[in-house]
Parts: sequence; C-alpha cells; structure tokens
Amino acid sequence: MCETRSPTAIGTAVTASPTDEHGTAQLTELDKHVLSFEHDRARHDRTKEAEIRVEFEMSAARYYQVLNRVIDSPAALAYDPQLVTRLQRLRHARTSARATRSFVAPGAAPEGREEER
Repeated sequence: MCETRSPTAIGTAVTASPTDEHGTAQLTELDKHVLSFEHDRARHDRTKEAEIRVEFEMSAARYYQVLNRVIDSPAALAYDPQLVTRLQRLRHARTSARATRSFVAPGAAPEGREEER
C-alpha cells in the first residue's frame, strides 16, 4: 500500500489523510468518528452542539465544516452509503430552502403587493 498523504485540517492542526495505491483518499479516524457521531445523533439542537464540543473539542461550526468535507468524500460514500446519502440530501434541502428565502426590509411591502392606505 502506498502511504502518500495529503493534508487535512482538523481544528487548528493539520493532519495527513492516507491514500490507497490508486491515490484515492481514505477516511481518517476523525472522519470515521464524525460519521459514527452523525449516525448516532441525527438531531440538530443545542444538546448536540454541546456534545460536539465535548466529543471533538471543536466548535460546532468547525465540526460542520469537517462533516461537509467528509460527506463529499468518495471514501465516505463507500464507507456508509446510506448515511452519507442522507446527510447530502439534508444538506441540499437546507441549501435550497436558504436560497429560496426572500428578505424584506422592515416596513417595506413584500414584492408583488402594494400597500393599501
């Protein structure tokens, strides 16, 4: 097995991700731990954020950056296809919902409506 490594950021440290003989990145222990954590704790609430701080010693924002990198990995899809597909689908739904929101300034009428006086 070829042990070439590519840098992967974890918190403020940089570690290396092992690659196989085809140059495909393998999952690190952190990546597997993140997937396991997501498998066990599907909800997203304050208690999960507190668990993230204790379990991974990183902020929730940093954890979700790592999670998004992991679920984009072909190695993660091969490791747990059902979980990774579900996480990708949920991310896409959140992104789509965020993109369709319209923001109206306070006191302004929503587009398509005229204020009646």
